[in-house]
Amino acid sequence: MASTDAVDRRALRFTLIFPVILAAAFAGAGYILGSQVPGGVVLPTGGNPLPLVTYLIVGAVTVIVVGAGIGTQAARTVLPRLTRRIILGVTMALQLTLCALFAAAIVGQAGGFGQAPVRVDGTVLAAGGGFALAMGVILGMTFKPDEQWTSADDLALALEADPRAARDRLSYWTHPRSSVVIMILLAGLFPGALLALISPWFLLALFLLAAAVVAFLCGTVQMNRSGLSVRIAGVIPAIATPCTIVQGAVSLDVKARDYGGWGFHKHGGSATFLASSGAAVVLRCDDGTRVVVGAPNLDTADDLSAILNRRAGKSATE
Repeated sequence: MASTDAVDRRALRFTLIFPVILAAAFAGAGYILGSQVPGGVVLPTGGNPLPLVTYLIVGAVTVIVVGAGIGTQAARTVLPRLTRRIILGVTMALQLTLCALFAAAIVGQAGGFGQAPVRVDGTVLAAGGGFALAMGVILGMTFKPDEQWTSADDLALALEADPRAARDRLSYWTHPRSSVVIMILLAGLFPGALLALISPWFLLALFLLAAAVVAFLCGTVQMNRSGLSVRIAGVIPAIATPCTIVQGAVSLDVKARDYGGWGFHKHGGSATFLASSGAAVVLRCDDGTRVVVGAPNLDTADDLSAILNRRAGKSATE
């Protein structure tokens, strides 16, 4: 079973231990290089030279504070998984970049690589920064946060306990008839072909506009134990109706013009998404509003209405 802890212990250990090891490695390497700057080292931000030991302590503490201070946020399981990955990747890049920056100051002021002394050696900083960025991206992509118990797991448990619940799931695409799609595309291509004599960009723009119109007439309909949802073009949320407010549903053969026309319409709390005239499901809600959703055929509409009637007034775990 997935963990229910508020903190990912493995991630927390890594974000606390790694900055300390990195800071220790920096201090050791810096102490060796520091013998070439007996007069002390100036911080990358400027100021008076600091004794080598003080400079190394400042650099090490900065790496630990930034690395542990920001990185430990990636161990918070209340954050989304993607956010935790980004935080850990950014933290890795920051602490490695800081190491490169402090090291570049030592090398630069020591006149490394036969160069005249400078406050910060650009070659060391560029090489270290590039490595830091690469490591940040790699860690962000490979880090696998501990799985936590979520509402999705509650639903999976309910499905396992009640095999009949598998019948309470349905998803499908709804889209205009092929003749309508062709008509819309031609309506964009013909004017675009004429305007292309002025500029070919008109043809591209009108074609993309026609394709966008077709996309906004398409949508995905998903039904599960928690409710009904519709996404325009499979991406943009349009309708979300929980089962707890559904009174009942009926499958009908409708005309789009009777419900506002094609596409998504919302008025007075009622919502409609019809890609064409034909099969659809009409829902009645507790607050008196109505939801109308198209279906590819009457059989699918019958299945959707049967699930809605079976789940009407119930929560996801019932």
